[in-house]
Amino acid sequence: MRYVFILLITITSSATICAQSTDVTRLMQEVRDRFNSVKDYEAKARIKIDVDFLKIPVKDGTIWFLHPDKVRVKAPGFSLLPKRGMNFSPGQLMDAGHTAIFVKNEMVGGVSTVVTKIVPGNPASEILIATMWVDPVRKIVRKLEATTRNEGTFVMDFTYPAKADNHDMPSQVKFTFDVRKNEIPLGLTGDFERVPEDKGKKSSGRGVVTIDYLGYSINQGKAAAVFKKK
Repeated sequence: MRYVFILLITITSSATICAQSTDVTRLMQEVRDRFNSVKDYEAKARIKIDVDFLKIPVKDGTIWFLHPDKVRVKAPGFSLLPKRGMNFSPGQLMDAGHTAIFVKNEMVGGVSTVVTKIVPGNPASEILIATMWVDPVRKIVRKLEATTRNEGTFVMDFTYPAKADNHDMPSQVKFTFDVRKNEIPLGLTGDFERVPEDKGKKSSGRGVVTIDYLGYSINQGKAAAVFKKK
């Protein structure tokens, strides 16, 4: 009788895991479909870069996105940013053959999310593995952490307006990345200055880029026109 009970528990647990995996696969497809509904956008943005040894003024600029991963930024005074942060989108992880694994449920910013491990299907992918915190109600990504081959680990935190709309674009994205003091992953030109080293203070080894989106023009062809220009 004892062995029958253990067998029943094992079968039930396996069925639960299988159901969760199926649900996650469906959820990831819904997230991807929602992302794919945005073919292009133009957005006014306020950009802040926080690196231990650089002092960089906050900048206002314009960001253009063209599906699936083309991004251009225009901000007076410098060109931006860690490339991985600007042209990355959660949709890129969900390529053909990717594996999605349910991990747990977790609260993020007061919202219940489904934590999912994503292994890209492309063996040559720069991203080795990622974790997504997905809002199952709005079908959006609240947080993402990814490990790459050559650029360390980065984290993206997404903030959205309280009220959902057709595309549910973020109002803020905070991108945290690995940074080496002698190999700054920023294509910077313009009015920034190097902060003198404080030998008594240990560098965090991390940089943070915060982008506040002040307004979008979505699927109006504005980005396509920008990318056609030489």
